[in-house]
Amino acid sequence: MGQTVFRHRRIMVVFCLCAIFLVALTVRLGIVQLRQGDYLSDIADDYHYRGVPVAPKRGNIEDSAGNILAMSISAETVYAVPAEVRKAGDEQARRSAEALAVILDMDRDKVYEKMTKRTSIEYIKKKIAPEEAQQIRNANFPGVGITEDSERIYPNGSLAAHVLGFVGIDGQGLEGIEYSRDKELVGEAGSTQSEYGADGIKLPEAARRYQPPRNGNTVRLCIDRNIQAFAERELNKLMSGQGVNMNGSVPRSASILAMEPKSGRILAIATAPTFDPNDYQEYPNETRRNIAVQNAYEPGSTFKIITLAGALDKNIVNMNDGFFDKGSYDILGRQVRCWKAGGHGQQTMQEVVQNSCNPGFVEMGQRLKKDNFYYYLEAFGFGQKTGIEMAGEAVGILANKGKATDLDLATMSIGQTNAVTPIQLLTAVCAVANGGVLMKPQLVQEIVTPGGTAVMAFKPQEVRRVISSDASRLECEVLESVVTCGTGRRAFLPGYRVAGKTGTAQIVRDGHYVQGEYVASFVAFAPANDPKIALLCVIDGVPYYGGVVACPVVQSVMLDSLKYMNVKPDVNAPLAPTPPLPDQIFPPVKIPAVVPYVVGQTLEEATTTLEKAKLQIMTEGSGSVVLDQIPYGSAKVEEGSTVLLYLGDGEASAAPAMSDWWETEDPDIEAILSLPGRKPLGK
Repeated sequence: MGQTVFRHRRIMVVFCLCAIFLVALTVRLGIVQLRQGDYLSDIADDYHYRGVPVAPKRGNIEDSAGNILAMSISAETVYAVPAEVRKAGDEQARRSAEALAVILDMDRDKVYEKMTKRTSIEYIKKKIAPEEAQQIRNANFPGVGITEDSERIYPNGSLAAHVLGFVGIDGQGLEGIEYSRDKELVGEAGSTQSEYGADGIKLPEAARRYQPPRNGNTVRLCIDRNIQAFAERELNKLMSGQGVNMNGSVPRSASILAMEPKSGRILAIATAPTFDPNDYQEYPNETRRNIAVQNAYEPGSTFKIITLAGALDKNIVNMNDGFFDKGSYDILGRQVRCWKAGGHGQQTMQEVVQNSCNPGFVEMGQRLKKDNFYYYLEAFGFGQKTGIEMAGEAVGILANKGKATDLDLATMSIGQTNAVTPIQLLTAVCAVANGGVLMKPQLVQEIVTPGGTAVMAFKPQEVRRVISSDASRLECEVLESVVTCGTGRRAFLPGYRVAGKTGTAQIVRDGHYVQGEYVASFVAFAPANDPKIALLCVIDGVPYYGGVVACPVVQSVMLDSLKYMNVKPDVNAPLAPTPPLPDQIFPPVKIPAVVPYVVGQTLEEATTTLEKAKLQIMTEGSGSVVLDQIPYGSAKVEEGSTVLLYLGDGEASAAPAMSDWWETEDPDIEAILSLPGRKPLGK
């Protein structure tokens, strides 16, 4: 009896344990099924499904008006699944490799190596031509497929190349905005997935899944395509030996920058020599260097704007003060000479600025003293990055303050000893022009989704106030006199108030100044009393002064830009510099013209249309049809300006009547010329 009871108890214990186990197992299965089912299903799918990535389209890069500067177009990439290739047999793999090598113009052994590599998927060649992709589809090679891809193109060729940069074969940004805004531009890849067995072979009647890619955002720049084109047009002339007063000389390099003084918005950054980002591999590495941001140079007399700004802000000079220039300034046993032999004699301080008289500016620097001078150097942003959105920005070079002597102060006052970048100098000059506030250079305007929604907008960013508004206003008036009756007369624009400063700096090589070779420059802004645009031109390696070769460049870009921006001439502005320049140096007043729309016309038709509008042409590309033009239809420019035509193959189309796009008279200029006592220049 006792044994029977014991046996029954043992059975009950075993039964209870089994029941507890089954309940626990049921609970666990419920938790797994209900809570973790989707998660575990995804893991299983990852083992069973294998996907081919589908590249997203990289976002566009646009100018401030929404004109496309960089875009992505659909392309295709050929890939192989090595497990499927091996399943078809080695003989078939070699036949496929040989045929693919012919279609793709590749080495057969290299194709075979890729097709049989021990990987889940292998790309054979990216971004192939449509006809190549179709041949591969028709051939139906075992284990070989075609997937969607995208290709980056720059429809304007080399326009703004140093700003845009370029991308690598895998679509990653390598330089310029393509690099700095890669995160916003790149988007997210999608995939095309099929079900595979444990042996890596696609299952018969396998299920397929498609995850669409998310295209990248658009980056809209502050760059204006027209102003950029005006600047690059003049650089093209310089680099081809056609620059005004260059007499066939070709500089080593040159750059032109344009900025909106009140906001810090960058309107153009043009650098020569340049490259085409569509084929950047075909150009030497040095052509891809953005010298406007990455190179430092001794600015010479353009830096005198900073010396004058500090002197006016501290009230240590009066523009009517007298100064006698004997031809040099003696300091610490050394002589800082004036560029004019024998000096300028007796002058006012305003005439010192107009004549760019070195001894006069040395006197300003000595009055300012070292501590104050260095204060303004740092306040204007020299010796530090401006923060412009470009990789590799240089900081420039400032002489060590603790070791600087009065002689160093003297040479720094006239733009020697220290080295600055073009973007630093233009940013500082804009602070003088806009009322005394240093603005951060702004290159990106906004980030926009593919659907057109702005997700990030960039507003003008004030860095600090550098000089008083009174000092700024007075200096603008003085710099305007440099253009009307000083060394900047070759940049004079009839009917417009232009302020500026010339610069000529000797080139330092191996620690010594090179004789007879200069960095010629000119910086200007207009209108002087309400600046809408500031320009800096730097030409490296020419045997001429800045007032001779850089002023005409800025004059041409400035005039076309003001017309394009619809800045009206000022009826109170002078129509001729004092004293006037010879006609062959400064051309007579011309009547502005509006650029005709010639896109779609043949080159012959476009040439006739533009010549009738009294405009010159420059072509880029090959073909007989005009695919694009800069400046664009209806843009106002000066008679005789150059229109850049992009040529290609296609069908000519009828353009709007020329009378709809240009006019022969400008009422603003005509009103000025009709005023009493006004005479066209050279008359």
